[in-house]
Amino acid sequence: MNRLQDKVAVITGGTSGFGFAIAEMFCREGAVVAVAGRNKEKGAAAVEKIKRAAGPDVRFIPCDVTKEVEVKDLADAVIQAFQKIDILVNNAGMLVRKDFETTTEQEWDEVMATNLKGPFFCCKHIIPEMVKNKRGSVVNISSHISLIGKGDVPVYSASKGGVTALTRSLALRYAKYNVRVNCICPGTILTALNRHVFEEAPDPEKKLRDVIATYPLGRLGTPMDVAYAAVYLGSDESSWVTGVALPLEGGYTAGKE
Repeated sequence: MNRLQDKVAVITGGTSGFGFAIAEMFCREGAVVAVAGRNKEKGAAAVEKIKRAAGPDVRFIPCDVTKEVEVKDLADAVIQAFQKIDILVNNAGMLVRKDFETTTEQEWDEVMATNLKGPFFCCKHIIPEMVKNKRGSVVNISSHISLIGKGDVPVYSASKGGVTALTRSLALRYAKYNVRVNCICPGTILTALNRHVFEEAPDPEKKLRDVIATYPLGRLGTPMDVAYAAVYLGSDESSWVTGVALPLEGGYTAGKE
């Protein structure tokens, strides 16, 4: 407990999935958390649930990360309320699972706007606040397929490859200010983002077994697995860690060249 005591964190896409798990665990570890998302009703419900489970130090701030003005307003609101930002978790994301040839320009733009431009905007407007304090941690949520590629999600793969490359570049750019930038690269984890892939399969149970079989540890990940990694990277325990793309995928990429 209290691994994030007195730290102020901003978590995008924090109303469900990875983001919700991270927000809840951050609160349990003593952080003050600003949950950002587009849906105000989901945001209010998520914050109330976190307050009941982990404590009162959480609030929801509406924000569409694809719109720079809203991201700037998010950063300004957090600074006005808490005077600093110690941790930024860029978690907001979307997935389009289609054949490359049938992917539309609009789908490409939407995925890139959410998965890559969103983190760009958030880093652009929040990292300068960390620089002022000569400390901070950015945790980007990328994907294991940013490390190896995967044929059935080329647009998503491209967007997450950009996140991993952006992570390394910003880590070098801001290291002299004691601002660390890392990313987590999760494997398959059942969330609202991808649950339909299994539910819509001709044989959902077989589909699930087949996917699990690709992971050496013999199970899929959970949002809490991601949350534990985010706590480590956000905390002072990782004070000598920057520019890392952390595979969190049950050994999936260990045997891939």
